[in-house]
Amino acid sequence: MRMRTTSLLLATGVIVAVICAAVVTPTPRWKSSDDDLKIEELAKWALAEMKQGLQLINVLRCEEQDQGGPGIIYRIMLDALNRTGGMGHFTTDVYEEAATKVRTLLYFGIAR
Repeated sequence: MRMRTTSLLLATGVIVAVICAAVVTPTPRWKSSDDDLKIEELAKWALAEMKQGLQLINVLRCEEQDQGGPGIIYRIMLDALNRTGGMGHFTTDVYEEAATKVRTLLYFGIAR
């Protein structure tokens, strides 16, 4: 009986600690990005990474999410031309590490 009570108290303590950590740890928020030249460069980089022959027409909007030191995720909405001249609306998420400026394409898809 004593072992069961101790286990129950321990489990309750762990659950409370997890809930408190989730409440106290702020979730990074998306904010508008102001650096137009940087965003255009990231958009062109993302299109080149896709290797589908897409050409940037226009960046429609960009939001960024600071990851608390290691880097920033940029969510870019853009218009691009394909090889046949058709235009499409796309969304891409690019992660850029702050210290090294190494980029990773997290997502690229047709905007909805």
